[in-house]
Amino acid sequence: MTAAGRGDSEAVLSLGSNLPPRERWLDRGWAALVAGGATIVASSPRWHTRAVGPLAQPDFLDQVVRAVGLATPEDWLRLAQQAEASAGRRRGVPHGPRTLDVDVLACGALTRDTDQLRLPHPAVLERPFALRGLALVAPAWHHPGTGRSYRELAVTAGLLDGSTSGP
Repeated sequence: MTAAGRGDSEAVLSLGSNLPPRERWLDRGWAALVAGGATIVASSPRWHTRAVGPLAQPDFLDQVVRAVGLATPEDWLRLAQQAEASAGRRRGVPHGPRTLDVDVLACGALTRDTDQLRLPHPAVLERPFALRGLALVAPAWHHPGTGRSYRELAVTAGLLDGSTSGP
C-alpha cells in the first residue's frame, strides 16, 4: 500500500521547461497531473539548470514531484505525455527546446526497460537536478541498480549535505 492507502503506485516525476513562460508551463504541467488523477505528496524546489544536448538553447526551470494515484508505471507515462500535450509540447528535434518535459524518474523499486519506458530513468544518475530532486522527495527509495538510497547517492555526489536527516 502507498501513502494514498488505495494500492496505487507511487511515482517520482520531473517537470521542466525552457521556453517562456517557464513558471507557467510548470504550473500547467502540475495541474494536468492532478487533473489526470495524481495526488502530489511531495515536491522539490524549482531550479534553473543548463540544457544538455547538441543544440544551443535556453536554460531549463526544473522541479521534481512525488505523486500517488495511478495503477502502473505505464499509466504514469501516459499521464506525463498528456501533461506535455496540454502545454502544447511538439515532438520534433530530439533534445530541443520545449514548453514542458515530464519524465517518469522512478516508481519505487520497480524496473522497466522497454522502447517506451526505462525505470529508473537514466537521467537519475546523469543529471544532478534529477538525483537531488529524487533524494528530496523520496529519500528512502533505493536505486535498483546500485542498491543505495537516492539520498545516499545524492550525498555521495555532493548534491546534498550529509549532516541533515531529510528534506
